[in-house]
Amino acid sequence: LLMDTSTKAPGDGVTESRYGSEQKEPSLECFRCGVCCIKYQVPLNPAESQRIADYLGLTLETFLDRFADRRWPGQGSLLCHLDGACAFLDYDPNGKLNNCRIQPVKPAACRDWKPGLHPPECREGLSRHWQLSVNSSGQLEGSEEKFSEFLSFLKSLATGK
Repeated sequence: LLMDTSTKAPGDGVTESRYGSEQKEPSLECFRCGVCCIKYQVPLNPAESQRIADYLGLTLETFLDRFADRRWPGQGSLLCHLDGACAFLDYDPNGKLNNCRIQPVKPAACRDWKPGLHPPECREGLSRHWQLSVNSSGQLEGSEEKFSEFLSFLKSLATGK
């Protein structure tokens, strides 16, 4: 089954984004696969570290001792990984509903992440958790059953149900 993502409307879980003035590329809302949280160790500036510490009810020093890798050059640090992923990723064993424990105060690198059909991390999540892939034409493909499950999941994320 193929899905032409360029024809889906917002609210269908698939939207279009513009990159530059001419080129259109389909994108997905984040489907919370957690692959980016596993692959990257996120940089933190001092203000982000303080904001997260405050959110967690920790002193800055305690937060940095527990959750920051201070080997990053300059004034900042890196958010630590524990058990192979971001220390704040609540990883669902089936991978279909991962949560960020610091979502309201997550670092800029996380807020600025642009999920979609083209980032390799998102493609890996589609393949790993949904057995879907993106073909060379930018269409999602996979079994009708998996495709239907995925669309239902995206709708549930959008509606909170």
